Amino acid sequence: MENQDEINSIIEGTCQTMCPEKEMILREKEHLLHPFEIRLTDDLGQELQKRSVADYSKMVKEFSRPAAGRADTEPNCLRPAPVLQQTVEYLFTSIVPKTHPAWNIVYEFVFDRLRAVRQDMVIQGITGTDAICLLEQIVRFHLYAAYRLRESRISEFDPVINKHHLLECLKRLLYLYQVTPGHHSNRVEMEAVYLLDNLGDVHAMSHYLELEKNLRRSPLLLMSYEMSRAFVLGNHLHVLRLMWNLPCAMCLCAVSKHLFMIQIHFLEILNKAFSVKNCKFPLLNLTKLLHASSDKETLDLCLQCGLVDMFDNTALDCICFNKTSFSKPKELKGVSQLCPLEKILQTINLPDLLLGASYSIVSHCKNNSNVTDSAGLKVLTDNTQKMTIIDNPDKMARHATVNNAIR
Repeated sequence: MENQDEINSIIEGTCQTMCPEKEMILREKEHLLHPFEIRLTDDLGQELQKRSVADYSKMVKEFSRPAAGRADTEPNCLRPAPVLQQTVEYLFTSIVPKTHPAWNIVYEFVFDRLRAVRQDMVIQGITGTDAICLLEQIVRFHLYAAYRLRESRISEFDPVINKHHLLECLKRLLYLYQVTPGHHSNRVEMEAVYLLDNLGDVHAMSHYLELEKNLRRSPLLLMSYEMSRAFVLGNHLHVLRLMWNLPCAMCLCAVSKHLFMIQIHFLEILNKAFSVKNCKFPLLNLTKLLHASSDKETLDLCLQCGLVDMFDNTALDCICFNKTSFSKPKELKGVSQLCPLEKILQTINLPDLLLGASYSIVSHCKNNSNVTDSAGLKVLTDNTQKMTIIDNPDKMARHATVNNAIR
């Protein structure tokens, strides 16, 4: 009886436009239009003097919190799954590629409208493949935004809020994969994103070990798990080598936020190992080990760690490590650039990447002598340390102990 009541309580939206008619009229009347929703010219192509004329074809339902006395569940105010998909496609093809105004303004608009999409999904109880498709695209947007706006001020972009919404969507998505029957073509990508976004996290690694064996054995997931495991064990060089061979753009976006921390930890280890009087470490070799984009970036890392005198104007081709002068930077004063990801982003169409076209996974290491599986996905085989995957969940306790010790 209770199940029947739940079925009867499910509301199906009837709104066939990106924004309900009632909201269009209200927001135009109250001058609550976003610049992306304003009509700039009339039917004759003449520029409009009045800047508060709405372009109904560009208006997208904005997010609003539930309030007492307001009807949030009227069917004519809710968009069904096909309209929600159409809305997301419009945002990613017409709004996200904009370069003017500043992209943080683009982000704020799209972020708000995607929250409204998720709100409509929850109210209507949309699940299954429709929800999976929408959530995959929203996850990709949050991942890309976190990388693109990584150097923005906190007043322009809050990475903590973005991370919160990313995890909400990602965890819901992983749950839907488990309860929705059938094959999900993008599941490997999203499972790998969850591992890499939470690099070294015991819960994420445990989740991987609980997956089906054929899923765990996919090349991309194997590589992602090995990266997380190497990070827990403090093998930062192995993490960086694997990172530079990741073939998935979204995985690179997910792991990019850890790059600076990994380089700092690796630099600390090198400092302890080579902190010998009159010992000079070649800058070129250090740049290669840290996988920095340039010698300048390496010098900047050393400067932040107190290994280089900022008032020394002489040309530096070597670094003198010193245990006493090394100190971890308290805040990030420059964000490391992830070269493989930059190369991918220069060669693909951004809307296709976010919508999940065939560009999600690309092979950018054509000259690498890596193992290639039958699907054409490259997997790094390190000459000094081959992949060792633990399939037994019982052995996870040892990793948890190591992780807690490191933290």
